[in-house]
Amino acid sequence: MLSPRTADFVETMIREGDSFDYRGWLRRIREEEAEAKQVLPVFCPGGPVASEIGDLTNTPDRLDAWENSVPIIRAKSPPIPRAVHRSDHKAREKSSEDRLKRRLAAVCDAFDEFQESRVRDAVYGYLKVVFAVVVDHKGRRRTKRLLQRAFHFAGLPFDKNADPFAVIIRCTSEQNLDCKTISKYARALRYAAHCKKRRTPLKKFVKKMGGINACAERYAIYLGRGTR
Repeated sequence: MLSPRTADFVETMIREGDSFDYRGWLRRIREEEAEAKQVLPVFCPGGPVASEIGDLTNTPDRLDAWENSVPIIRAKSPPIPRAVHRSDHKAREKSSEDRLKRRLAAVCDAFDEFQESRVRDAVYGYLKVVFAVVVDHKGRRRTKRLLQRAFHFAGLPFDKNADPFAVIIRCTSEQNLDCKTISKYARALRYAAHCKKRRTPLKKFVKKMGGINACAERYAIYLGRGTR
């Protein structure tokens, strides 16, 4: 339970917000405490709980004397509502934006590694990162936010109806992939999102289905347009 001084401090700080004057508050609370010459004894049905504390005006801190005196029954202070500041909400939003920005930058790095590598299956490392970002946001119902940040990240106009896989590939490939390739990769990933078991690695699943081209074709045949 908060002490009277602490409760007053919190209540005043919440009420006055940024205009809170600590020195003014301290001066007021000390004046109020100085006016209290004595505390009347408190009684309960079984008898007195504490005797009169006495005049505490000349003590260095009346609050300390109160805390160190014989325990008495005190009325419970009402719960202090937690102040929700807009600055805290903005800070959380800013932090979320920064995390997503760093994640998109990591996808760009994966694409650069894919472009620089001469390994035949290097593309799977890039597609794996794209797949993870989209599936993660879809599972948390934040696909729209992902699209907004991705378009903003690449400096492109927002399209709410765009396919998330195609958007992430387009916005992180630095315009080094043509529309046909982007569409093929996106269809293959959409097929994997619908048919792949959760614990099965993306590369293993795609290769089992016949490769990227085969997965893209399977999506077109069995799932068709409009399925995302």
